[in-house]
Amino acid sequence: MRKDYEILGIEENADERTVKKAYFKLIRTYSPEKDPERFQEIRAAYERLMENEEHPEEGVSLEIPKDKLAMSMYDQIQQLMHEQEYARAAETAKEGMKYYKDAECFQFLFARNSFLDDKSGTAVKAYEELVKKYPQKLYYKSELARAYHMRGYMRKAYIMFQEVYQEGGRNLDFLLEYSLCCLDRGQYDEAVKVLDVLVDSVSVQKMKNWIPELIQAYMEYFSLCKEKSYSLTKVIESFKVFLDQTRSLLSDYEDMLCGLYLLFFMMAENGTEGVLELLERLEQFVPELKDMMQDQKAKVDERFSPLMKYTIETFASERFFEERDEKYEVFRQMDAILCNIEEWPNQKKDIELLKKEYPAIYEESLEFWAIFMKSKEELRFIKESILWEYVREERKYQNGKYFEWYPEKRQDAEKIQWDSTENGTFVRDTKKIGRNDPCPCGSGKKYKNCCGKN
Repeated sequence: MRKDYEILGIEENADERTVKKAYFKLIRTYSPEKDPERFQEIRAAYERLMENEEHPEEGVSLEIPKDKLAMSMYDQIQQLMHEQEYARAAETAKEGMKYYKDAECFQFLFARNSFLDDKSGTAVKAYEELVKKYPQKLYYKSELARAYHMRGYMRKAYIMFQEVYQEGGRNLDFLLEYSLCCLDRGQYDEAVKVLDVLVDSVSVQKMKNWIPELIQAYMEYFSLCKEKSYSLTKVIESFKVFLDQTRSLLSDYEDMLCGLYLLFFMMAENGTEGVLELLERLEQFVPELKDMMQDQKAKVDERFSPLMKYTIETFASERFFEERDEKYEVFRQMDAILCNIEEWPNQKKDIELLKKEYPAIYEESLEFWAIFMKSKEELRFIKESILWEYVREERKYQNGKYFEWYPEKRQDAEKIQWDSTENGTFVRDTKKIGRNDPCPCGSGKKYKNCCGKN
């Protein structure tokens, strides 16, 4: 079983800021709607890692029954939680509920540890009981809304988020998750309202402690403004203040700012007022983002062929979106190589334009273009060496450009690569490439570390 820090892709002793940064980065990709199982795993890992941080357990009574057994069970639960033994802690709390039916502390600890143990179904039922028994306690309703959201019960989550908000719930984590739920439900007007409150509620003094949450909130806000005709004036001014107050720390959140930067770029391309200034400010605070501008301009440059745009996009995603599946990136690179082999040498004009107008991209892709300077025989060998792996991966991803642009090649590739009379046994008409041999794509890496990755 993977550890929590492994699930979030961070070091074992990562601090709170790193945990938050990793979490908000992942949930952009794995939302409750798109991938509920992965979201639950990520959310549970985040909750467990943040368990030792301060939690605003508003109105929760953890008064322990005045006898030795209750005190002993409570201490045991706390120790198990400290050791991240949440399943055992939940079982101990459940035992406490049997002996002390009216003890709120054991009921809460059972619900909390079930949630932390990724038993969202059990946690939902436990929090439902707490809300039923203590309807005046807003914290339990807030936790129930979050448990519904984690479980994928989007309608129930939305209703409960609304109820908590109407009763005065304004915790920043709650507001952010409420806004995400609104977006998942298509309630854009409501999401904007919640985000307004979130942004306004964070004082300048507190901003530095809430950087990933606020970046996520601004991302959502600007996305809504892009899709719908919401006023940008207020949020632009608010974002300027945020940038000014956190400028010395922003370089630590480059990966999150990349997404926001791309959004600003697209809005600027559409003539949205006020966004160019934000682009310039981000470039000042995080200089690495300037290269991204070049990538985006290149991908929409009408002087380039669709193949060149696709090739540039492949390099851009590899450089700026490290959270993507590494195997998928290898597949994209194989796809780009095969497509370029088919078109070579027709794209020489594109390469000259790339070298002249976008030198940074050209310099970073020199190894790639060097592949096509080889002889026709070498290119044929490279193509056939890559194809057998490509055919297998294409079945998995089904979104490569090679068979889309050159459909006639699919039948030939399948015929060459696989002997259907022998239950899919691989048939190779070229020399087998050893795992430790140089990769035929010309990258300079061993085959096992490049196109031969499994």
